[in-house]
Amino acid sequence: MSLDGVFLGRLLEELKPQIEKQRINRVHSLDKNSFVLALANHKEVLVSLNADSSRMNLITREYIPTSKLTPLAGFLKKHLEGGIITSIYQVENDRLAVLGIDSFDELGFIQPLKLVLELFGRSANLLLLNKDNIILECLNKTYVLSESNRILVPKMPHQFPKTDKINPFQTNRLLEYNQYQGVSNLLFSEMRFQNDINIIKSPTDPVIIHSRGRYHFYCFPLQHLGGECKHYPTLSEMLEEYYLNLQHEQIRSSEQRQIENYLKKEKQKAANKLQKQELELKTAKSNLGLEKIGNILSTNLWRVPKGAEYVEFEDFYEQNQPIKIALNPLLSPSQNLEQIFHRYKKAKRAILQIEEQIEATRKEILYLETLNEQLQQAGIKELREINTEITKTPEKARGKQKPAISTFKIAEDAIVMVGKNNLQNNYLTHTLAKRDDYFFHVKDSQGSHTILRCTALSDELVKITAMIAAYYSKSRLSSQVPVNYTLVRNLKKVPGTKGSFVTYQNYKTVFVTPDEDLIRRYFER
Repeated sequence: MSLDGVFLGRLLEELKPQIEKQRINRVHSLDKNSFVLALANHKEVLVSLNADSSRMNLITREYIPTSKLTPLAGFLKKHLEGGIITSIYQVENDRLAVLGIDSFDELGFIQPLKLVLELFGRSANLLLLNKDNIILECLNKTYVLSESNRILVPKMPHQFPKTDKINPFQTNRLLEYNQYQGVSNLLFSEMRFQNDINIIKSPTDPVIIHSRGRYHFYCFPLQHLGGECKHYPTLSEMLEEYYLNLQHEQIRSSEQRQIENYLKKEKQKAANKLQKQELELKTAKSNLGLEKIGNILSTNLWRVPKGAEYVEFEDFYEQNQPIKIALNPLLSPSQNLEQIFHRYKKAKRAILQIEEQIEATRKEILYLETLNEQLQQAGIKELREINTEITKTPEKARGKQKPAISTFKIAEDAIVMVGKNNLQNNYLTHTLAKRDDYFFHVKDSQGSHTILRCTALSDELVKITAMIAAYYSKSRLSSQVPVNYTLVRNLKKVPGTKGSFVTYQNYKTVFVTPDEDLIRRYFER
């Protein structure tokens, strides 16, 4: 992997002045393998021990902590929150990072601890040690001697993995094969390409390289890859760009994943159900032709021999063209006729019912798609509300707490309110909004209910509010997004449907391109 020992050393040098001597205010858990250390200087450090993305870097993206703590997460919160990071260093040139932390016990006495990060990909681990290097807790426990000849369980002395590889910073010899400690195959290829081991001392220049259809990152450019290079100010920014944008990794909590999996499963069930219903509708419509067959058979019933498997008569609907009619030889002619008309009447009754069922299933799919879109933009409170909605928590159990509505102050006499899920949308539109407020929503797409409250409507207010409505929608990354707006008094809730669907009339449409920086400035007022 690209994050090798050489890279880690540069990364720790970058992090050191930003996190040393800082208090750990909170330890947040995203899942069993990912944690965030929220520091007193408002910096946040992501520690990921996932097999394909083990790393440590500063993050700026919004994330949602899980409320379901693992034993390790609870242990870290208990012992690290309130502690001071006193040091951060690398063990030799390996993918081993150690954070020295002064924690405090119940009486206020200092307890020196070490948080050890073993960023070994599939063998990644996180361990908390006391001052005597005794393991207090660890992520992945090993009860028998592993390949590294270590037992990793609480109360056991900790030892770093032993290696016979050569530290590249302690030799000037370029080997034919990669026997260097902390040197990835990617870096070794560059060393061989330039025939120079000292490239590991190149100045830090974070870069993402797009070569042969793949993305690579490193702490300085790699000439042997060629391709297109994009440089970044810091290693943390580069890692955030690589994993969150290029690799489409998301800083998600276990609740988010659980809800996403639930919605995906329910949508697939609804799609399968819709497919069966459409097939039933097609069959029912084809059975409407049985009326014609029944009439032809009824006219010629006296000509039907008993026990016949099929008969052939003139089709007086099609200029007496011959038509073959299949029969059940075990039934009499009159019973065959009765069965044909029964199938026709059943199909006629079923068509209306199936069409209603198809419409209901399509609404269910739209509802699930809307929930999924709301989930992508959900904060902590919105996530909890979405979870409440899909688990159908009774109102008494939820309590009387009102949904939290995001508010933007556009001017002294104008505010914009945004609902980010169905609970917020329904509360905002049908309870909080006044009849003379203005309702905004993206046209023909999923999005938030957006309410403008002002004393006098102007083109500038319409433009800014429409921009906010477009930003909090599925079309947030599009340009020239159509947004409808009308008075709240023109709204009508769609009866008998899940979610927050409404219909409206007497509306106007404006086209806008969302400006994230402008919207954030109004939100921060």
